[in-house]
Amino acid sequence: MTSGSRPYPVVTNQSRVLFSSAAGVESIAYSNIVDTPVVGPVPSLIKSADKVRASLDETIVYTIIADNIGNTAAKLTIYDTLPQGVSFILNSVLRDGILLPGVDPISGIPAGTLTPETQVIISFQVIVVSLPPSLTLLNKALCKFTFVIPEGLLIADELYSNTVTISLIAFQIYTSLTANTSTTFVGDVVTYTLTIMNEGIQSLQDVIVVIPVPEGAVFITGSVIVSGVYYPESDPNQEIYLDNLGSGSTVEISFRVSIVEVPPTSTLINTAKVSYVVDRNQYNTESNTVVVAVVSPDVTISKMVELSRAAPGDPLWYELTVRNNGNIAVDAILFDVFPSGTLFVWDSVLVNGVIMKGVLPDSGIPLSTLSPESLTVVKFKVTIATAINIHEISEIKNQGSLHYTFLLPDGRTVRQIARSNVVSTYIFTPLISLEICVDPTCVEIGGRVKFELLLSNTGNWPANVSLIQLYPEGTMLDSNIITIDGIPSPQTPFKGTIPLGTVNAGTTVCITYFITVNEYLLSHFLKGYSSAIYQFILDERTNVGKVHSNSYTITVEEFSE
Repeated sequence: MTSGSRPYPVVTNQSRVLFSSAAGVESIAYSNIVDTPVVGPVPSLIKSADKVRASLDETIVYTIIADNIGNTAAKLTIYDTLPQGVSFILNSVLRDGILLPGVDPISGIPAGTLTPETQVIISFQVIVVSLPPSLTLLNKALCKFTFVIPEGLLIADELYSNTVTISLIAFQIYTSLTANTSTTFVGDVVTYTLTIMNEGIQSLQDVIVVIPVPEGAVFITGSVIVSGVYYPESDPNQEIYLDNLGSGSTVEISFRVSIVEVPPTSTLINTAKVSYVVDRNQYNTESNTVVVAVVSPDVTISKMVELSRAAPGDPLWYELTVRNNGNIAVDAILFDVFPSGTLFVWDSVLVNGVIMKGVLPDSGIPLSTLSPESLTVVKFKVTIATAINIHEISEIKNQGSLHYTFLLPDGRTVRQIARSNVVSTYIFTPLISLEICVDPTCVEIGGRVKFELLLSNTGNWPANVSLIQLYPEGTMLDSNIITIDGIPSPQTPFKGTIPLGTVNAGTTVCITYFITVNEYLLSHFLKGYSSAIYQFILDERTNVGKVHSNSYTITVEEFSE
């Protein structure tokens, strides 16, 4: 006998014979003793389940433990005919934790050869697919095994396990919450739909539904529909009361929400809560969780203007910075309508420093595709009209807008508009006007004429002004008799101009002087006008201008005695 071996059990047997002799004496005779060894496996089969109660759509794990306490190895195959109401889950059979692909308990699970004093553990999964009338799952396993006795004969046998009983819950509710899209955006409308089905055999009473509207969305009043019927006073944030839900009945609840902002998680997370009563006991369940991604391109546009104060004729450079701070690409066109009182400078549009010939901002500047985290700089130039009326337009305002589109994962194309800040340029300029009056308008040769000039600054900025072209050819100005606002201002020596100094906005200056008609004048008429030249400085920029007065005519008569 080798170490670790086990002797076969032996059955000992002996016969005896009771007899009587002729003399009437009773005696007993014994046969020889026969020893018969007992050879064979002694398997046992124990079955269990991971739960004693189950409901519809629930998974059950069955476990079968096979032992061999005999003295001979046996080859085992486990069979399990599943009870009504369950379905085997493919590829769920494990033998000692190792997966057996393609094996199922109905066709037989090969448990291998079980040597004495060893065991094998078989497990598999089923799912409850229906509720049988008995509401009970009764199940036991069958083990078929074979072994060979020392004489070489193959022996086959079988045994059953214990019966496993699982009670099924008589009522079962199915809930499914869905959204009409997996991706949304601010301004979009999302429709949620909750489907409730009574898959059990008992009626569900006092069904109440609450579907909290997620952060970032607002419920659209009057949008609740229950199985095709409008519930205008219902609110999914509050309790929606339903009628009793009979066995096999289905109800569908839908409502709409408006997306008003991007939540911190950039997702709308929603779960429905359903309560119901069965046999006077209240039960609560939750639906699946629906997650809707909120896409936000986060496109911004900011604007700057080169000058905050300008004069007529000054150029203005506008600069617009477009940023795509989001995580989705957009196709964009920039629009900028020229402000009133300005003239666009042709071919001045620059996109990231590249000239866009022939492009007009008010017709749209194509920016093509703006990638996430990208920055685009657009510039263009206008000129303030020299004839601008500052009494009507004293401030030039301008604002740009970006029209962009982006594609959602669900195939929808969304168009949105981003507007820049408003930039302003205030117009400052003197408005110089000059009016001349002569007296008399008819004079003899050698006669004197009085000139009176009224110079006004009706603008909003001071200017340094000088008068020129003071008298017509053929006359001579008396530089010693010049008054400015009634104050004598002789111009000796006379240099051809009368400097008036600074003329403030809103003021008028009166200048008077006299001329004498030369005696050698050949013409009978003196015609002309006066002019004023002016200069003003705005933010260290020097501007100059010139204005003319009205014209005058002086008739010169010949001297007669």
